Amino acid sequence: MGIKSDVQAAIATFEKENPKLKGKAYLTSGNRTWQDQLDIILQPKRAKNYKNIKARFLAKFKLKELPKKRGDLDKDQLAWWKKAILAQAGKSPGFPHVGGKAQDVSVKNLGNDDKKKLSAIMKKAGIKILYEQVSGSTSNYGVPITKANVFHCYK
Repeated sequence: MGIKSDVQAAIATFEKENPKLKGKAYLTSGNRTWQDQLDIILQPKRAKNYKNIKARFLAKFKLKELPKKRGDLDKDQLAWWKKAILAQAGKSPGFPHVGGKAQDVSVKNLGNDDKKKLSAIMKKAGIKILYEQVSGSTSNYGVPITKANVFHCYK
């Protein structure tokens, strides 16, 4: 099974054991194309994210700032982004969502004890979790489970 189906099965187990919490944890971001990932990288609201790949791009093309959107890139720049993103596709760290190797789960509607229960079920199923706190366009990774509102799940 892929990560999405593994995560769905873990959520189903959690809901079976905790029927009052049905629908409180749900899938969000999953499989992305390299183009989807590039669009996310270029979002001005994500200026503080993806610093390494952005710096390599700027240095390669001798630019001072990133274009605002994918349509502003020329053919060579697009080819560079495609190659750079695909080189990190399915890897964590990297771009695990590209190629469907990661699945995010919203846990914002769960209490701390419930997050711990879901986490234990996922880990027992062999799912690795990076606890994430998302606020608007800002993501903080590796936060304590008590602060997490998203489980970034991968194998």
